[in-house]
Amino acid sequence: MSYFTDLMDGCDAAVRDRLGEQERVITIGRCADVTTTGDLDSAGAGWTYVMVTDRRVHWVPHITNATDVCSLDLDRVRTCTELHRRHRSALLMDHEPLVRLHFPPNGRPPNTTYTHGDPVLGSLSQTILGFSRPTAAAAEALKDQLARRGLEIPQVERADRLP
Repeated sequence: MSYFTDLMDGCDAAVRDRLGEQERVITIGRCADVTTTGDLDSAGAGWTYVMVTDRRVHWVPHITNATDVCSLDLDRVRTCTELHRRHRSALLMDHEPLVRLHFPPNGRPPNTTYTHGDPVLGSLSQTILGFSRPTAAAAEALKDQLARRGLEIPQVERADRLP
């Protein structure tokens, strides 16, 4: 086993401990929680563990802290847009306010650099999960589950950073 595999296994165990009764796992994978940074280029690094179920998307913002599990009920998602930048993609989901851990901006303008420090607990009405490519298994499963709920997911090509 590698250090990275051990971290991912720890995240998997932490998320599975929080699954609801009869909640069915569809797929697991890696992504990047770029909600506060808008930095889709960091999506390739994939230091965010993600699990898509038939009811929710669960993720650990940074796999080095498996206790920081975030969950979004897919029925709470109001809109979703798939953003593309070169070979990367992101799902920008607007939803009812969700109190969750996220990395706060580090005092620099959004979309210019990574955030630093520890995640904070706060209310967010938007979540952006970045993927290494639009065909990543977790991205496909998440889009499928949202489409099953009647959401149309437009695709937008971005030459610049995300919103």
